Amino acid sequence: MMKTFVEFAQIKHDSKTPKYQQLVNSLLADIEAGALKVGERLPSINEASEECYLSRDTVERAYAELHRLGVITSIFRKGYFIAGKSAQKKTKVFFLVGKITESNKAIFNAFVQAAGKDVIVDIFTYNYKSDNFREIIHNHLGNYHYYVIMPHLIEENDENYKCLKKISGERLVLLDKSFLNFQGTNSSILNNSGEEIRKVMQDNVDKFSQYNTLNLVLTEEEYFDAELITGFRNFCEDNGFDFQVLDGLEGEQVEAGNAYLTMDDTDLVLAIKSAASQNLTLGKQIGLISLQDSCYKEILAGGITVMASPLEEAGKLAASVVLEGKRLNTQLPMQMILRNSL
Repeated sequence: MMKTFVEFAQIKHDSKTPKYQQLVNSLLADIEAGALKVGERLPSINEASEECYLSRDTVERAYAELHRLGVITSIFRKGYFIAGKSAQKKTKVFFLVGKITESNKAIFNAFVQAAGKDVIVDIFTYNYKSDNFREIIHNHLGNYHYYVIMPHLIEENDENYKCLKKISGERLVLLDKSFLNFQGTNSSILNNSGEEIRKVMQDNVDKFSQYNTLNLVLTEEEYFDAELITGFRNFCEDNGFDFQVLDGLEGEQVEAGNAYLTMDDTDLVLAIKSAASQNLTLGKQIGLISLQDSCYKEILAGGITVMASPLEEAGKLAASVVLEGKRLNTQLPMQMILRNSL
C-alpha cells in the first residue's frame, strides 16, 4: 500500500524556508535514509496538495526540482516514482568559496578528484560579502544534491543562520570554518584553528628560542581565521616571546634576530628578497615560516619551513560525505615541516 504523503513529508508551515524547498529537502532525506525505496510510487500532485495543505503549484514545483535532479521519474498515466540508479542523473554539488585562492584550489581539486566522474561540481565565489553569500545560496536552493560551503568572514548572526538552515542539514557541509552557535545536522570539516597553531608552535618551541621577536604577517589575499592570531598570541605570551602582528611586508625590511610567519606567498617572497639584500642567513640570523606547503617551498631559498594543515585531506573528506551520505564533524591537525629557514 502506498504511503500517504504526510508520512514522509515534513512541512513546517511557519518556517521561512519555501514550502516547495522543504518538500524537496524532506523527500531527499527520506530517500537517503531508505524510508522511500527505488520504484516506490509518490502521491499525485492533487493527493499531495490535499494531504499537506499545499497548493498544487508548490507540489508541482517540488516535483519538477526532484525530476530535474534525477531523483524521481514520471510515467504517463501512472504517476511519479522514486527513480532507480540507472535513471538518476549525476550527483550535483554546489561549492561556495570566498575567493579562488591557492588553498581553496587545493581543497577543491582534491574534492573533485575524490568525488569522481559521477559527481558534477559547480564552484561559486561571494567575495567575502555576506549579502552575496546569502543571495548566491538563495538563488541555487533546490538545484543541487549537496552544498559544500566555506563561510569565510561570514558573521555569526540570525540572518546567516536562517540562510544555511534552508538547506537540509544532511546535505550541508561547512568546510574550513564552522559556526559555534549554528545548530544543525550538517557536517563540518575544519582546518587551521587557533588551538592547532598554538599546539604546533609549542611542539617546536625550541626552534623559536634563538629569535628576539616573532612576527605574524597578515594578508588580504588569502583567508585566515582570526583565531590564528589568538593562537599565535597565546603561544608567545605563554612562553615569554616578544611578538608583533604585521599588516603585510610591502615596503618593509625584515630585521635580523626576528622570525616571520607569513600567511601569503607574496609576503614570503618579499621576506626572502629583503633577507638576501641584507645578507641575512635564513635559519640563523632570521627565521621564516610559511602557512601551508607547496611543491616549490621544499627547494625555495634552501627550503622553507611550513605550518601545514592537510588541505587535500579536507577535500577528500568532504567528498566522502557526498559519496557515502554520512555525517562527519572533525578538526584536522596542523603539522610543522622543518626546513632550513627556521
